[in-house]
Amino acid sequence: MDKFLIFLVDNYVAVLLLFFLLSALIIYESRKGGKKIDASEATRIINKENALVVDLRTSVEFNLGTISGAVNLEPDSVDKDNSLFKANQRDHIVLVCKLGSSSSAVGGRLIKQGFENVNILSGGIQGWVQAGLPLIKQ
Repeated sequence: MDKFLIFLVDNYVAVLLLFFLLSALIIYESRKGGKKIDASEATRIINKENALVVDLRTSVEFNLGTISGAVNLEPDSVDKDNSLFKANQRDHIVLVCKLGSSSSAVGGRLIKQGFENVNILSGGIQGWVQAGLPLIKQ
């Protein structure tokens, strides 16, 4: 332990640079794929901005319960060329998956295609349920 502390003191510039770069990487990765929003913010965007809700889960999971008005699409099929994905580049989009982690890749792809208002539901459908918000069955 003493050697480690001596190393940190002797190389404080390198250690500070490492922490700075790690912080920058964490911030960059958290913003990748769109803005992360909680269930209450998602409700506001859906109601006030008339957002398109895209549920990225399997059709079986989707049929067990989803957000009202959501469209079920496979993650690979979400792009501007798909006729089932009916969003303009300025429309608000809320991406929903099971736990909130797999939506980032789809969101990143949509941003590269020019979509400006891509939002990812933090915690996914589980976060929605934990917030006490209702699901509808298809």
